[in-house]
Amino acid sequence: MSSHRVILSPRSKERALYMLDDNKLEFYVSRTSTKPDIRAAVQDLFQVEALKVNTRITKEGKLAIVTLTADHSAEDLSNRLGIL
Repeated sequence: MSSHRVILSPRSKERALYMLDDNKLEFYVSRTSTKPDIRAAVQDLFQVEALKVNTRITKEGKLAIVTLTADHSAEDLSNRLGIL
């Protein structure tokens, strides 16, 4: 599956913005994507390293919480994505 089909969009709700302090980002992802798919897509699209990936399914769709390594800043990436 291509990286653009795995990551649908970043989530910019208030809760997602509070996660930036913990070096975490939240994305809407394809319902059929797996954690290794999401990790690879984040690393490929944004040139950052993902330490951990958690997923959950809500009414809005499948969400992935991606924790970045200490070498990369979630706040910098969110600025590049236009979330902040």
